[in-house]
Amino acid sequence: MSSPDRRPSPTSPTVSPLMIPLLFLTLLIGFFAGYFLLGWGLLVVAAVLVLAVSMVLSGRSRDGATGAVVGILLGYGAFVLLALFRGLQ
Repeated sequence: MSSPDRRPSPTSPTVSPLMIPLLFLTLLIGFFAGYFLLGWGLLVVAAVLVLAVSMVLSGRSRDGATGAVVGILLGYGAFVLLALFRGLQ
């Protein structure tokens, strides 16, 4: 005989409370690092990536670290693309 189908109850996934603030904060940091320090902004991006990796390795919020990585890369990448399309480099 077959057992009844056991499906998990449909609930929304939980997201760390750090994800959204870190995402927006690093979006701003990445954009302004590109705006004010285009070449040196890569050091800011690298520093945020190191902090995000250390957050994961220390057992803190993986969602927050993901938000930080995505935010810094999108913010800096958006400015670099903007600069390339407008011919500022």
